Amino acid sequence: MPPIRSQRSGATLDEVRAAVLAEFGPGARIVAAERVTTGGVAGLFRRAHVEATVEVPDPLDPPTARVTIAASPAKRVGIAALLADAEAAEARIADTDGTSATRADAFASVLDGFAADGLAPPRRAATGPSSAEPGLPDVPSGPTSAVAVASITSVPSAVPGGPDEDPWAEVRPELPTPPPPRPTRPPAPAVCSADGDLVLLVGRATDVDAAAGVFASRHGLRPTPASDRRSGILARADAVRDGVALLAVAAWTDITTTTSLAPDQVWVVVDAGRKHEDALAMLAAVAETPVPLAGVLAIGAEETATPDTVHLLGLPVRTL
Repeated sequence: MPPIRSQRSGATLDEVRAAVLAEFGPGARIVAAERVTTGGVAGLFRRAHVEATVEVPDPLDPPTARVTIAASPAKRVGIAALLADAEAAEARIADTDGTSATRADAFASVLDGFAADGLAPPRRAATGPSSAEPGLPDVPSGPTSAVAVASITSVPSAVPGGPDEDPWAEVRPELPTPPPPRPTRPPAPAVCSADGDLVLLVGRATDVDAAAGVFASRHGLRPTPASDRRSGILARADAVRDGVALLAVAAWTDITTTTSLAPDQVWVVVDAGRKHEDALAMLAAVAETPVPLAGVLAIGAEETATPDTVHLLGLPVRTL
């Protein structure tokens, strides 16, 4: 036969549990419980009790394994745990919607009046909300406000975690890390173009030959074959008379020519597609000469996937 169900009530869940254990024995179990609040004005002077549904096995049924009611449970499980979760959820809602503060402000004067007339003890400072039974949430009484907070077939849903937990943390896509800011590149100086100025291109012979014609045409320079001090002075004199600036070339290993020409400006021609280490070695050799090093003249940038490596040389860069 199906088990017999009946209703029992008490001040707390522990009191109901003890009464059921004494009346029906360890075979009975509480299958649902709720806290019911009666009386009071806007939450003051109210009284609360626990109403529980008890299931008692039929005496004629053969014994079966059941979850018995422990006399003093060390830990709340089952219905008690569900009721505790529901009470915690209700407490969070009350803390955020202003209900507790509203009630306290509305009836503070009433309590003070009772204390002044000797009808109630003086009001003490609030130390936080308290409940007659920590394991049960309060439920207002009445046909339309009674709410079952726990049962075998209905489990209250409580938001996991605390109020500061982000419920979308696991599904929100991670934003890509922004790239580091690019270093500031110094601007390239203007090419010397005054009458009689001598601009020198140094580098590998093939690179210098490829760059000289375009560079001279772009900046209005006249190519000169000068390669020593004497030929350089004569070429400068002719350039001053004709009102032009000069362009000479030299290999990066020809330190003698670079020094004897005494140029007004030197540009190191670098192929952007070559190894960075080779460009550093060439630049270091030219920097040892007593000539004004203006910067790097980059060629072949359109033929490599890494054209910006020439900016790592630490000098201003011009690109052909």
